[in-house]
Amino acid sequence: MGFLLILLHINLVSAQSCPPEDTLAVTPAQNSYNFPLVNNWHGVEVMTWNIKEFAQHSTTVNLVNEIIADGLPDVIAIQEIEDMSEFTQLSSSLPAYEFIHTNYNSTNLDLGLAVRKDCVEILSSQTLFPGDGWAFAGRYPLQAEIDWHCGSSYLNFEIINVHYKAYDEGFDQRYEASGILESYISDNPNTNIVVAGDFNDHIDDPQNFNSLWPLVNSSNAYFVTTSIAGNSYHNSFPWGSYAGLIDHILISAPLFNENENGNTYTLRLDDYMGSSSYQNYISDHRP
Repeated sequence: MGFLLILLHINLVSAQSCPPEDTLAVTPAQNSYNFPLVNNWHGVEVMTWNIKEFAQHSTTVNLVNEIIADGLPDVIAIQEIEDMSEFTQLSSSLPAYEFIHTNYNSTNLDLGLAVRKDCVEILSSQTLFPGDGWAFAGRYPLQAEIDWHCGSSYLNFEIINVHYKAYDEGFDQRYEASGILESYISDNPNTNIVVAGDFNDHIDDPQNFNSLWPLVNSSNAYFVTTSIAGNSYHNSFPWGSYAGLIDHILISAPLFNENENGNTYTLRLDDYMGSSSYQNYISDHRP
């Protein structure tokens, strides 16, 4: 799971308590496993998760509900929503979270975003780059402006959820998408931007073989997953010939200092429920 923990020291005019006094209870639909708590009230957690053609199985909604209810991350960027009725069911089962999603009206799998209502507010949302369908394989990035707050800490930022084209034949599309994103970040130098999603490639490949190079090489962006790249323990896609860390989170320059106290890691959910069960009932990607 890509988690970006940002510690903040920005005072609000009227300080609130942290945790908030109106903290919303989150009751899991089931308690089949002991998934780990990842929430830290004094920072914002951003999680990216490809949940493979959601929902794969009749048990998937309840399992994903349990994982979120146990972990309680602040912001979740979700890729590969296939059945919107199942996604609505997941949303209804977690009233402490606000869910939004794309609606491509095609064979493309949709993107979603979930945020904790008691510390995160979605101010606006849209899809980006309407003229660049080829580069993004028709999966136009989902962007939202977000306010996060807890006690005297506050952060306004923009999150962009992406799902790049997969496999070797998608190299040129990924490279072009990376260039488009880099230009967007560079054109908004004063905006706190977080990009999270399934980039379908490694960030530590050599330049000539790196489809993410425009972002990797940018002075205006930084992959927080750099700290775990190349370590197979943190592979977000750990199975088969394409095994590796291919799901990432990056931040724009205004957030570089905040990230000094951050922590990024992959959540190995298959360790808690078994590799076969995780792949068959939830996803082939770890968050």
